[in-house]
Amino acid sequence: MNRICQLAQLILDFYREEPKQLRQLAPLRNCKVFRRWGALYIRCHTQDTAAVLVDAALAIAEPVARLRLAKKIIILNNNTSVAMFPVDLSKINV
Repeated sequence: MNRICQLAQLILDFYREEPKQLRQLAPLRNCKVFRRWGALYIRCHTQDTAAVLVDAALAIAEPVARLRLAKKIIILNNNTSVAMFPVDLSKINV
């Protein structure tokens, strides 16, 4: 049984009434999402999944910023950092 991480579900629930963003973030269901030391880590199984989530960085950053989950987001593939971007609520449309 493939169970979705609670943090991933929290991000997806933020967009529950916006199907475009839900489709964009669908690969998040296959990743492990966890927090450590003020950072939100998204561990992807494939490079393609990581690339899709890097493209969806702003969609991920908005709920993380609004819910104050982390100060930066790090996307990993095979425990190697693929991308890191800061979470800044002032740059997100309110």
